Amino acid sequence: MQLQVSDLKNSGLQMKIEKNVEAFPVLAQLQRDGECVFLTPVVVDLDAVVVGGMVELHGHISVSVEVPCRRCLMPCRREISAEFKQTYVEHLPEVTDDDGQELELLAEDMGLELIIDDQINLVDEIQQQVVLLLPEQLLCENECKGLCAVCGTDLNKETCSCSGKVTNLNFATLEDFKVEK
Repeated sequence: MQLQVSDLKNSGLQMKIEKNVEAFPVLAQLQRDGECVFLTPVVVDLDAVVVGGMVELHGHISVSVEVPCRRCLMPCRREISAEFKQTYVEHLPEVTDDDGQELELLAEDMGLELIIDDQINLVDEIQQQVVLLLPEQLLCENECKGLCAVCGTDLNKETCSCSGKVTNLNFATLEDFKVEK
């Protein structure tokens, strides 16, 4: 999915994109790795306009995703829906400091993306926005008890017969360590 910048010069462009996750390599890899499951296609309403030699993208993105609970690993469904904006330029503007010295900044430092060969890669932009919106630490419910660290029982559904001794795995190798006086 490429957006041809020369097509925007006069009037801008409005478009609706609806693609399955397979159209976005990064998102498809997240799904293959078990990080999440995309339940619906990714839907993007996009406006692109040229303003002062820059291309402004304004969009709304939505998708349903299932992510495992961080405590019990049960799937949690979430609707992701958000607005985004991105500015593209053909050349980076020159930036100087207070003394008139030219500063060498990257496009990312200025919040800009570069237009390459008169095209904007919409696949990269869309998958970047979705990855930024994915929940990192999701709980199925605030009171989730998680899994038993010893036997793996889902403590939300049943209690286990483990000793109840909580072991900090960070220091498990020191459990039998004794210091002689």
